[in-house]
Amino acid sequence: MKRLPGVIISAIILVLISLLQLVMAVGMGFAGAVVGSKTFSDAQHGAATGMPTPGWMHIVMYGMCAFIAALAVWGIWTAVGLFRTRRWARYSVLVIGGGLAVIGLISMLMTLVTMAVSLPATATMSPAQVESMHAMTKVIFGIVALFYGIMCAVGISWLIYFNLKKVRDAFASGPGWVVESRRPVLIAVISVLTMIGACSCVLTAFLTIPTPIFGFLLHGWEKAAFFLIYGVLLAAAGVGLWRLEEWARRLAMAIQALGLVQYVIYVAHPSLMTRYSAEINQTMGLGQQQPPAQFQNSIYIVSFGMGILFLIATMWILHYYRGAFARPGEP
Repeated sequence: MKRLPGVIISAIILVLISLLQLVMAVGMGFAGAVVGSKTFSDAQHGAATGMPTPGWMHIVMYGMCAFIAALAVWGIWTAVGLFRTRRWARYSVLVIGGGLAVIGLISMLMTLVTMAVSLPATATMSPAQVESMHAMTKVIFGIVALFYGIMCAVGISWLIYFNLKKVRDAFASGPGWVVESRRPVLIAVISVLTMIGACSCVLTAFLTIPTPIFGFLLHGWEKAAFFLIYGVLLAAAGVGLWRLEEWARRLAMAIQALGLVQYVIYVAHPSLMTRYSAEINQTMGLGQQQPPAQFQNSIYIVSFGMGILFLIATMWILHYYRGAFARPGEP
C-alpha cells in the first residue's frame, strides 16, 4: 500500500524533534560533566569564593540527559515504524502527540499569563529603561508562547490525523506488536505521563534539597520515604491504567485528588512557597537577591492555578472513560 503523505511528513517532523532532543541531551551531559568537575575541584581545593554548586547538581543533569535521550530514541524508533507502516507506530505517535498537546497547551497558557505580570524594576532604572525591559520581556515571552503553541498544534494534529479512518486502515494491515484494543488514546497518554512521574519521584527522593508538601517542608529520610512511596503508587497506577484495571483508575483519581489539595493550599497561601523558596535557597547556599514577594506570589498563583485545571481535566477524563475499564460482561 502506498504511504500517505501525512504519515511521511509526521515521521520527518518526529525525526527532527528527536534530533533536537539528542542535541539537548548531549549539551545536558556536557554541562553535567563540567559541573561535576567544578564541584570536585572546589572540594579538593576548599574553594569558598563565588556561588557554591550543590554536590548533587551534576547527578540531576546526568539524569535529565538520560531522560531526554530516551525520549529521542523513542521518537526515532516511532518514526522508523511510521515509515514502515507498523501498526504499533500509530499507537506510539498518538501517545507522543497527546503528550505534546498537553505539555504545549499548559506551557503556552502559563507563559501568556506570566507575560501579563509586570516584572519588578530596580530603583536605579530610568522610566525609559523600565519600558524597554518590559517590551523586550513581552517579545521573549511571546516567542516562547508561540513555540509552545506550535508544539500543542502538532500534538493535536497528530491526535486527529492518526485517528482518521483512512489512516487507521493504512496501518491496520501492517505488522506490529500492538493489536487493536479498547484503550482510549487519552487514557494511554495519562498512563505514560503517570509512569514518567513515577521515575521523577524516584529521582527527587535522592536529592538533598527539602521539598514542600501539603504546607510542610520535608527533609532527609522523610522526604525520601514520601517520594519513594508516592513513586511506587504512580508506577502502579500507570501500569494499571495501561492494562485498563478499574483499581488503577480509582488509584489515579485519588492521586489527582491529593495533588488538587496540595495546589489549593498553595493557591490560598502563596506566601508559603515564598518562604519555602527562601529556605531552599539558603539550604543550597544560594544568596542571590529574591524578587519582590508580590511578584513571586503572582507567579505561584498562576502556576498552581494551571496545575489545578490540569488535574481537574485529568480526573474528568478518567471519569468519562470509566466504561473502558469494565470487563466484558460487566455493566
